Amino acid sequence: MERSLTVLHADDDPGMLSLSEAAFRQVEAVTLVTAESASEALDIVSSPSTHVDCLVSDSLVLPNGVALVEAVREKEDDIPIFLFTAKSWGEVEGVATAAGVTDYVQKAGPGDLSLVLERVRNIVDDGDDINTTLTSGASAVGAALTEHETAVSAASLGLAEDWDLIGQWLGDEELGLVIVETVESYAGLSAIEEPLYESIDTDALESLIRPLVEGQERLGIEVRFPYGDYQLAVTSAGDILARPLDDALH
Repeated sequence: MERSLTVLHADDDPGMLSLSEAAFRQVEAVTLVTAESASEALDIVSSPSTHVDCLVSDSLVLPNGVALVEAVREKEDDIPIFLFTAKSWGEVEGVATAAGVTDYVQKAGPGDLSLVLERVRNIVDDGDDINTTLTSGASAVGAALTEHETAVSAASLGLAEDWDLIGQWLGDEELGLVIVETVESYAGLSAIEEPLYESIDTDALESLIRPLVEGQERLGIEVRFPYGDYQLAVTSAGDILARPLDDALH
């Protein structure tokens, strides 16, 4: 049974927030609110006009030095908090434990944003009260960490998971155009019949994947999404990978 849910995603990377907005559009029962700073996010949580049911947060810190997730936890005892950050568990363990975060997902891990989407979708799809749908505190964080480590050991950015490397983006053309041309060549999938924009916001994807500084690779980012009968993966190394969607569901 689905119900309306307001999710706040706080991240200082506008590209990540744009990608998040595109991803969360897949969940009809979710309204996504975004914030580009810890102060903005805390203002939204504190506002009487906006009820936030769930927080997805990067490792943001308020001007007074307090971690955003800790400040939110002080205001909301039972709100689910997903710590979604590029930092390793060892770097955030203290803050995550103090804030009693519900889950930890590391950016650049297999499925990263898709995994966050799945966690939030579980809240939406569960008919019980939000407070009883999630395991709180360190046990849930530990479970997420174990899952993440297992996935990483099983695959280095997807290459060991029966993916086919079907193309390479060198940065000199629009990423969306390269993806379409690559998939058309690989699978004969018509971009007219299957518009790519219905599956992914390519501008947001390119903003996330493209290096911040020319000539420097943005290491370790991988984004996965369905397109036609395939699941695609695009990495910050420019690799474009594909596998049948049925394989991705098993």
